[in-house]
Amino acid sequence: MICNALEYRTPPRMVYENDVIRYANATSVRRRIPRLIHQTYRTHDVPSIWNATVQSVMEKNIGEFKYRRWSHAEMDAFVKKHEPQFYWKTYITYPYDMQRIDSFRYVLMFHVGGIYVDMDNGCNRPFRDLLVTLESLEPDATDLAAFPRRESFGVESDFLISTAGHPLYRQLISRLHLFNHYYLLHFWTMQLSAGPIYVSIQERLFTSSEQAIVRLLDFSVFRPMFIWKENGFTWIGRDAHFLFYISAKSGIILWYCKIFIIIIVIFTLIKWRKQKQKITFNYIYTHTR
Repeated sequence: MICNALEYRTPPRMVYENDVIRYANATSVRRRIPRLIHQTYRTHDVPSIWNATVQSVMEKNIGEFKYRRWSHAEMDAFVKKHEPQFYWKTYITYPYDMQRIDSFRYVLMFHVGGIYVDMDNGCNRPFRDLLVTLESLEPDATDLAAFPRRESFGVESDFLISTAGHPLYRQLISRLHLFNHYYLLHFWTMQLSAGPIYVSIQERLFTSSEQAIVRLLDFSVFRPMFIWKENGFTWIGRDAHFLFYISAKSGIILWYCKIFIIIIVIFTLIKWRKQKQKITFNYIYTHTR
């Protein structure tokens, strides 16, 4: 059943170029997504390599959006305040900063909402056009979220859009502890514990409703219509470079990677189910003595 959920699904709701062309100039749409842009870095200083991308995000959206840059210290304080249980049990136990950065995004999107964009993403077109398109496509929905679609599997997590309180982000936060393991390599640990593969798995397992919508941005909508890319992946190590080289040489590696992901998900969910059954048993035993 879990394998089927990951491999097969009803066609996702998409955002195509024609949707943006049709709705970008709509004026009577009901706003639900906060006009906030979030970015993160170790400090409030912008690395020189990303000056152009960050500047383009700010200039293209000036007047329409509020802009917030979060330092690592501010991220830590925010998670501690809004998700204390997750903070003490999982967040501070992560061995890598990137895991904390990734998981902070989900806490931020759930409690505040808006747009999160990585610093290596430059802006080609005002984000207002994209938010208006999303809100026009779902005029009656309360909760809206969108992710860029990934070519190989799942979604990207370097560009997030959401209303505050979206149930998918509650699901993302609540299951992070289940995936907090070391997965043989630094790269896989980043990807599976809190990164884009983790998000892709949860997006696949999430059940949308008429009030809680998730849409995927078509490749051309994400880039180049709205985003241009500068050098990123500042966190990767030699293991990641090796994997990129191998995957570029042989498509079979990607197939094995999918199988590996499915095995990890099955293992994690079985573990979660056993923990839940144990808690239920202890509760029944305690109240029947």
